[in-house]
Amino acid sequence: MKRFIFLLALAVAASVSTRAQDPYDGQAVVFHLASGDSLTDALGHYQPRVKDGKIVWQSERARVYEVKDVESIEFLTPEQSLASAREALIKLYKALDGDHWANNTNWCTDKPLDEWHGVMTNRRPYVWSLNLEGNNLKGEIPDMFVQLGPTEIFNLSGNKISGRFPNLMKNLNFGSLWAFNNEMTGELPEELFNYPGAWILQLSENKLTGKIPASLVNLMDDKNHLDISGNDFSGEVPEAILNHPRFNLMWNLIVPQSGHLVVPTIPGYRLEVTDLNGNKFNTTDIYKENQYTLIFDYESARGDFTSKLMKAYETYKKKGFEVIGLAPADVEELNEFLHTNNISWLNLEPASFKETIGRYYAFTNFVNLVDRNGNVVFSSIMDENGKMEDTWGSSTRDQMVFDVLAEKFGNIDYTPYTSADYSHDGEVMTLQKATVGKGVDIVFVGNCFVDKDIESGLYEQRMKEAMEQFFVYEPYTSLRNRFNVYAVIAVSPNKELYEGTKQAIMSDADAFDYAQKIATLIPNRPMRVNVIHNSYNAGRCYTTMYNDHSYVAFMFDGVNRVLNHEGGGHGVGRLYDEYIEQAGSTATQEVKDYYEQMWKDYGRGANIDMHADVTQTRWARLAADSRYAGEGLGAYEGSGTIAFGVYRPTRNSMMRYNDIPFNAPSREAIYKYVMQESEGPGWTYDYETFVKFDEKGRAEFAASQSINAPQMRTEDADSHQTSINVTEGTEMRQRSLPPVAVQGTWQDALKHPRKISYSK
Repeated sequence: MKRFIFLLALAVAASVSTRAQDPYDGQAVVFHLASGDSLTDALGHYQPRVKDGKIVWQSERARVYEVKDVESIEFLTPEQSLASAREALIKLYKALDGDHWANNTNWCTDKPLDEWHGVMTNRRPYVWSLNLEGNNLKGEIPDMFVQLGPTEIFNLSGNKISGRFPNLMKNLNFGSLWAFNNEMTGELPEELFNYPGAWILQLSENKLTGKIPASLVNLMDDKNHLDISGNDFSGEVPEAILNHPRFNLMWNLIVPQSGHLVVPTIPGYRLEVTDLNGNKFNTTDIYKENQYTLIFDYESARGDFTSKLMKAYETYKKKGFEVIGLAPADVEELNEFLHTNNISWLNLEPASFKETIGRYYAFTNFVNLVDRNGNVVFSSIMDENGKMEDTWGSSTRDQMVFDVLAEKFGNIDYTPYTSADYSHDGEVMTLQKATVGKGVDIVFVGNCFVDKDIESGLYEQRMKEAMEQFFVYEPYTSLRNRFNVYAVIAVSPNKELYEGTKQAIMSDADAFDYAQKIATLIPNRPMRVNVIHNSYNAGRCYTTMYNDHSYVAFMFDGVNRVLNHEGGGHGVGRLYDEYIEQAGSTATQEVKDYYEQMWKDYGRGANIDMHADVTQTRWARLAADSRYAGEGLGAYEGSGTIAFGVYRPTRNSMMRYNDIPFNAPSREAIYKYVMQESEGPGWTYDYETFVKFDEKGRAEFAASQSINAPQMRTEDADSHQTSINVTEGTEMRQRSLPPVAVQGTWQDALKHPRKISYSK
């Protein structure tokens, strides 16, 4: 039954003070105001205070917030609270065209709310989070936030929601609001940034208008996250925002709009940081010491940007030009790139930089040119009028910085070096011969290596490094003696990789052509080629899979763990990706049928399944085996690049984020394929023999879970398995693309060459 407590009764304070013992603690509470409006929050967040002779209800969470002019307070029982939330969700469903959502599983049914797609109560008597990102929602958000109850996480991003910005202030418990990439209009009220618990507000890429509220400063400290870029705000940026000490880190989340905002003076990063050599410095000092300083993020540098920058730095350095590179997480890989190319500009150590920048690191993927006074004079994220680029991380303006530099320092000839000596092209290096079984052939070939790289020994060094990397993880480490490993020298005309340049390998057919130069390849076997590029971050790696189990794996950023994912996982193991490529996507029956057919016809995808019940999955036997208890085998929703309807065996593995070893179903599949080919037609699989062989694999995987924190990432599509962490998934950049399945054999590829695909 509803309980009304009027403020005239002093017993209110007593009832709240004893709420720890109250069975209603944590329940939804509704404040009914004198104005006729109602507000909702969770009981336990408020204390009554006397102010100016009147009782106000005060919350002291992220910020102090007072609810005034309260006529009555309504408490709901758990049953009433959940019933109210159900009504609100149904209202949302009808308003946003729920019948045509990509996934509307169990919506508007009598099933528990936790079984409705995207809904999570987290054991609370109300909707704790609602995550419908990328789910084809259309229409205007209805007035339903009091009914919904004190929802903490609200994510409707990546849809087609239109209409004026909803009156969210009716729900005081919103801590995380995600609604980017929609079509919402109208102004943002000042009150929006005063929420007592608000700490995330992501509203970028909508059609919001009006002035930027000065109260936005409430979400500008290092504990919060906001992004309102890519809208149509106009007028001037409030002084309170411009003067905030973190504006130099956050302007890119505020200023880039559609071109109607008055663009203020933009400050460059003002950071106390550490470089890759452990030296501490202040970016402001660097600005003062040089005419111009260019800041860029390695992970978003594309095409010929880095190669051009090297030439610009070499030419302009003495004229007062400095560069600061924002290093990715894989410092070892970057250090190798810097050493090989003799690069001496400053590079920020990632832990130091991320500690300073915090959650905003993910939004730095652009190029900034900063003058001696510490102000940005060019940014690839927006033009001089503040008009933002269409898509984050896909700037078409980054190359324009070289024109700006030419105006300030003089022109440069960026024509790439061209090889003159092709005498070693096609030479074969035997890196290893099998000592057990009949042998399994794999081939390494380099791309973007010029004649100087062959002469210096760099090519041979990279091929040997690639071989060692290939066998780093189980079961390959223990199966290594069954492989024949070759490398073929390929001399490219140019080292650079962008339109207009030429490389030795520009298609699958080119890769197979080089592999054919190995006279000792075992006849009538699959052709397995790993193409190692002499470049850094040239694109997302991928593998082309052929019906005869041949493959070409393209490694666009050199030798690293992605080789294990591509060549070892997709190539030899015929595994599929376990990551999610697009949030909110749901496997259609056609997609499910395709995966099942690939498994039946070609043995692809031992690590994905269409069943939510682990006892029905392809790895059911392993999951039931107590010897594999340490791997956490189950059915985790989100795999094969799809968020819903496809399942993976473990939270993380080599086929998800490339940062821990292969999981048990993947190891088993690799073991089977290698043993079948190595031993010949007479070999038969025995489960117990594999389990004994796999002792090292189990130990390696278990150890990786205890020492490798990223395996605990929580952006699983299935919100019923784990808590939602929407920022993690949004910030994640996959280093590989899904594999490409091609009909036919490697011989067919020679007749119909497939051009290499480059993608960021």
